[in-house]
Amino acid sequence: MSEYRQDGTTGAWVVIAPERNRRPLSHGKAADHPGPGHGGACPFCPGNERLLPPIIEQAAADGTPGWSTRVVPNKHPALQPKGDIGPLTVSHQQRLAGFGYHEVIIESPRHDSDLATFSDSELAAVIRTWQARYAELSARPGIEAAFVYRRFGGASGGSLSHPYSQVIATAIVPPWVAVQAGWARERHAQVGRCATCEELGHEASTGQRVIEVTRRFLVAVPFAAKSPFELRVTPFRHQPSFADATAAEIEDLGPILRRAAARLRAALGNRTCNLVIGSAASHALDPASAHWSLSIVPDLLRPHGFELGSGLPVNPSRPEDDAAALRSARVD
Repeated sequence: MSEYRQDGTTGAWVVIAPERNRRPLSHGKAADHPGPGHGGACPFCPGNERLLPPIIEQAAADGTPGWSTRVVPNKHPALQPKGDIGPLTVSHQQRLAGFGYHEVIIESPRHDSDLATFSDSELAAVIRTWQARYAELSARPGIEAAFVYRRFGGASGGSLSHPYSQVIATAIVPPWVAVQAGWARERHAQVGRCATCEELGHEASTGQRVIEVTRRFLVAVPFAAKSPFELRVTPFRHQPSFADATAAEIEDLGPILRRAAARLRAALGNRTCNLVIGSAASHALDPASAHWSLSIVPDLLRPHGFELGSGLPVNPSRPEDDAAALRSARVD
C-alpha cells in the first residue's frame, strides 16, 4: 500500500509507492501479424480488452472500434481509492494512508499515433477527456489537488508505447501547489489583480519570450523558466481551474499542443518532453487569484548537488534565446 510521508526535519511530503515497481517495461510480445496501427499484445489496443482493468468510461466515435478515448484505473497506482484517509502517526513521524486516484487515459485506438500526429478532432477528444477526469476527480471527497500529465517524444519513459496520459488526484496539497497558491493570493492582495493575468499582459506587450498568440491562449517561455525550452500555455480569460475551460478553448488548445510538439522536435530533435496541468482542487482554489496553465518541460537537465540541496533550479539557457529558437522552428 502506498503512503504519504512527511519529513520531520523539513515538513515536506512525499509519496511512497512500492506498487509502481511492478509496472511492465514494455507491452509484451507482439502478435505475428498486427493490423495497421495495432501494437500486438498492447493492452490499450482494440481487441485486447481482456488485458485491461475495468473501463471507467469511454468516448464514443463513429466507425470501428467505436471509441476515441478510454479511461481505466492504473494497474500499478501511486495512490489508491481505499483505506483510512485520516493520519497515522508512528513516533514523531507523520504519515497518511496513500488515499487518492490514479487513472490512465488511453488517447486513441491507434497504437502508432501521438500528440504531434493527432488530428484536430482527435486532440479535442483527448483534451475533453483530460478535463472531464480532472474535474470529476478533483471534486471527490477527500481530494485536495489533481494533475493531468503525459510524456511525449523520444524514449518517453512510459511503460507502454501506445499514446496515453494519466491523471492523479491527491489527498494532500503538494508543496509546490501550496507555494504557488500562496504567492498568487499575496500578489492579488498587493495589487488587486490576478498575478497571472498581470504577467500575460506584460509578456504579450513585450513579446520577447512569446512563441505564439491565439485568440484564447498565450504560448511563451516563462520569464523565470526552470529548464531550457520550457513552455507555458496560459488562457487569456481568467479562470481558476482547468475544469473551467470552455469548449471553444479546448478546440483552440489542441492545435497549440501539436504545434508546440513540432517546434520542440525541430529545435531539440526527438527529445522526451513532459506535459502537466495541475492545481489545487476546485473547492480549495481562490477564484480571484488562481489561474491555471499547462506546462511542457523537455528532459534536458538532471539536478545536481546545489539544486538537490537548495531546491533552487539552475537554468543554463536564456529564456529569450529559447523563445527565439522556438519561434523560428519549422511547424509543418
